[in-house]
Amino acid sequence: MNEPMRIMVVDDEPEIRGAIERYLAFQDDPGEVEIIHAGSFAEGLARLEAFSPLIVLQDINLPDGNGLQFIRQTKKKYPMVQFIVITGASDLDRVIEALAHGASDYVRKPLDMPLLATVIREAASRARRWGDLLWGEYAAETVTEDEVAL
Repeated sequence: MNEPMRIMVVDDEPEIRGAIERYLAFQDDPGEVEIIHAGSFAEGLARLEAFSPLIVLQDINLPDGNGLQFIRQTKKKYPMVQFIVITGASDLDRVIEALAHGASDYVRKPLDMPLLATVIREAASRARRWGDLLWGEYAAETVTEDEVAL
């Protein structure tokens, strides 16, 4: 049995987190999806470490930190995680900065749920392709090392 695709929503607004979870639960073909919630920078860090989500929906404005810092800090340790910025901020410069630091996409609040679902599907596809590529490189290195040992 395959593990569910884990999506973490880091947003200080419980209504946003709940709306995303409800929408994804009622998709025609959601597959196995597990939603992890975090309402703050600190909680997001702890849950990222504990649950290893494939996708993180990241709000920029958090009560205890900046979502851009969250992306910068965690992208180094978890390069395969796909960050999607969700923001109500009208500052396009902050969105561009998030993309420059590793976010794969963004969606503005109020959320267009069909658009968000499309962005999530694209991010999941990218993460899987990247995972397959990295696994292929790892397997090639392992074979090479084994051949050298012979």
